[in-house]
Amino acid sequence: MEGRILIADDDNRVNELLQEIFTMEGYEVLAAYDGEEALRLLEREEGVDLLVLDVMMPALDGWEVLEYVRERYEVKVLMLTALTDEGNEVRGLRAGADDYVAKPFKRAVLLERARRLIQEQSEKRARDYVCGPLRVRQRECKVYVDKEERKLTMKEYHLLLLLMKNNKLVLNRDVILEKIWGADYDGNDRTIDTHIKMLRRSLGECGEYIRTIRGLGYSFDGEVSEE
Repeated sequence: MEGRILIADDDNRVNELLQEIFTMEGYEVLAAYDGEEALRLLEREEGVDLLVLDVMMPALDGWEVLEYVRERYEVKVLMLTALTDEGNEVRGLRAGADDYVAKPFKRAVLLERARRLIQEQSEKRARDYVCGPLRVRQRECKVYVDKEERKLTMKEYHLLLLLMKNNKLVLNRDVILEKIWGADYDGNDRTIDTHIKMLRRSLGECGEYIRTIRGLGYSFDGEVSEE
């Protein structure tokens, strides 16, 4: 079974049990014992499909790790915690967690939820979106222009991907904010304009594909294919 899982849990016994469970199912497993170590591993290791993230950890807790991950990485997050009240579950999901399992967990339930998230991640990474010299490689979360990689922030990457997936359609600012920043975002929608400006600059001539529709929003004006 393919898939790369990073476990972040400061409880040695639980961490080792999780490693054993996922390894026996054929997954490649990485382990971190605090939030800072988890972020170092994400920075160093490529192709992590799923982060199994405990809430109560030293250095950086699960909430802090989740916030950082959602800003910078394309990875599924399964929250794992002894905090079983409804408020913490809702908080995790609103903060960007993809699923939530409470301790003590049932092995079969944990494995099925992990399998589903890894499958979703694999499907998301399977296709490239191409328009002329511009190519978005979802499997790597990278963007190329004429085979030269362009460095984007994760917000810029997701913004470009959203526009290309909806090419020729006008996306208003409310839709973009909800899709990229989340329904609970309460900042100024001018942040979209700033990210669009930076994205165009990073893409060079291909930035011209992104059109401003005055009073409405933005559109990707190009013939996009999937490969």
